[in-house]
Amino acid sequence: MVRFSLVCFLLMAVACNGNKHTVEQEELQHDSSLISIADSSNAGITDSIAAVADTLQIDAAKLIGRWIQPVAGLDKETQGFLLRKNGTAKSINMYTLVYEKWLLTHDTLLLWNHSEGVKDTSTIVDTTIIKELSDTSLVLFPVKAAEGYVEKYHKQK
Repeated sequence: MVRFSLVCFLLMAVACNGNKHTVEQEELQHDSSLISIADSSNAGITDSIAAVADTLQIDAAKLIGRWIQPVAGLDKETQGFLLRKNGTAKSINMYTLVYEKWLLTHDTLLLWNHSEGVKDTSTIVDTTIIKELSDTSLVLFPVKAAEGYVEKYHKQK
């Protein structure tokens, strides 16, 4: 008798779950939120760099050297960075900010650095867009800065 009750219970449970599954499938088939729409947000763009109209062609050799700027509020003092041919970088008059290396990608200058004398010494990569570059001047736009903000450097001989 116990076996018969158990078998009946299991059969009813399977039957009920089967109906529930069928009802859920039926609801999904009629759910308009599942209509697929093609994504056209990147249609025709194969290279994001090529899509940017104001991308400069940068000669990496022009970046090699000492780039300095006046320290805000201390016009007689300067700070900046040294970029070497081998991809290493060094801070100039910035004792807590230590530059390690650099890389040029299209018009983007990447500067790896870390802070000395603070608890968190993790490496940070400063990402800047080169807005202007000549033999004597460099204008950078840090990507995390407000629109219109730029940092101007001149090449030290």
